[in-house]
Amino acid sequence: MFLRLDKRGVEKFLLCVYCIRMKRIFLYILSLFVVLISFQACDDDSISSNPNHMLSFSNDTLRLDTIFTNIRTSTYLLKVYNKNKQSVVVSSLVLADAANSGFRMNVDGIKGNSFSDIEIKSKDSLYIFVEATPEATEVNHPFLMKDSIVFITNTVRQDVKLLAYAQNVYPFRGKVIERDTTLTATRPLLIYDSLCVAENVTLTLQPGTQLYFHDKAILKVRGRIKAEGTIEAPVVLRGDRTDRLFSSLPYDRLPGQWEGVVFYPLSMNNHIEYMELRGTVNAIRCEASDVEQIKLTILNSRITQSSRQGLDMTMCKAIVANTEISNAGGDVVSLLGGDYEFTHCTLANYFSWNTRKGVALAISNTQAKENYPLSMASFRNCVIAGSMSDELMWNRSSDESVPFNYYFSHCLINSPEDSGSTITEVVWKRDDHFMELDRAIQFYDFRLGEGSAAINIGSLIDAANYPTDRNGESRISDEAPDAGCCEWQGM
Repeated sequence: MFLRLDKRGVEKFLLCVYCIRMKRIFLYILSLFVVLISFQACDDDSISSNPNHMLSFSNDTLRLDTIFTNIRTSTYLLKVYNKNKQSVVVSSLVLADAANSGFRMNVDGIKGNSFSDIEIKSKDSLYIFVEATPEATEVNHPFLMKDSIVFITNTVRQDVKLLAYAQNVYPFRGKVIERDTTLTATRPLLIYDSLCVAENVTLTLQPGTQLYFHDKAILKVRGRIKAEGTIEAPVVLRGDRTDRLFSSLPYDRLPGQWEGVVFYPLSMNNHIEYMELRGTVNAIRCEASDVEQIKLTILNSRITQSSRQGLDMTMCKAIVANTEISNAGGDVVSLLGGDYEFTHCTLANYFSWNTRKGVALAISNTQAKENYPLSMASFRNCVIAGSMSDELMWNRSSDESVPFNYYFSHCLINSPEDSGSTITEVVWKRDDHFMELDRAIQFYDFRLGEGSAAINIGSLIDAANYPTDRNGESRISDEAPDAGCCEWQGM
């Protein structure tokens, strides 16, 4: 049987044949394109022997932060890149002085000091992890450790230098000071677990003494502390992590690195001058004691970055002057009952590491239905600042017979305006004019900035006892002293 096609049918038939042929041609061209791409890919993946095809590195020099002898460092990362269009083979990868330097490396998950014939594909990378454990020596000052990772690729030598400063330390683990003792700046002390000053014992910290506290370590004072720092050589209490969370963020700027300092009930006549205390859970806690004796005097010091409380005092007597207390997840200063005198202090709470639950200054005479008489809390020539709308919190007992006495004179306070016979010449406003408040890198400089409302509002009478600020600058050489611990120096 024959299929009869009219003219229109013939046209349709020829069109179908044409489409089939065109489809075959398209598939042929597509297949050829795929083959060409494959050849190109094979060419890109070929191994180069060109000496100009060298490696690139994330660092030309890998610098480790100051590290302690006999203690393994954190792990540091070096990235090795092949940015060429072809693969390369690293014929030799060697840690040059591994037997003596104290450095170790791990190449893409494999430990070793020498590797050979490592292929790095085009646009790919290699990860090298570096650690170090410096050996103890007899020297007291930091000493330089160095080594290098040497790469040979297509007969071309490249190297990345490894540098670190190591420091010998005196390790204390659960140490109890049982007789009068003086610690010097000869070497830092590394504290594990706790350092305890026994009752009726005085621990003296000479200028430049450094105490590094391991995670959860604490300083317990049942006797007495005398910290005798100077402007040039402050006493330093800090965490023991000397590395960085990020390249621009050292762990030393972060809260919660160690527990802090506790002064127990029988601990009296503690004296702290030019001390840097930072990176704690609770910086300083003073337990209730005889309010007729001075429990703690803090002068010319800096207490900062606490994940909970800064200076937390219950029913005691304390004098604080020329001192910065700043940045706490709880209250920067918390006073429960007692007798306190603050002069030329900066209490600032711009805590931003996580959610903040406290203020710059909290004053109370009651807690858990128990009353604590507040015989006096005076603040003269002080700055009370922070990132919230109100940085001053009152908590007064419903029993009005319980003393709740306070006095503010010539202060800058971030709080709604208050008045009364116990408040004199106070500027009530939020004022963030400080030298630097950088949350990203957790760097805070609470020296007064230009335009600060704290400039020239202080009382000369109150400044007479502290004629120089925390940094040794004169307060009495211009129009009037400034509020806070640091005098504005102008621009």
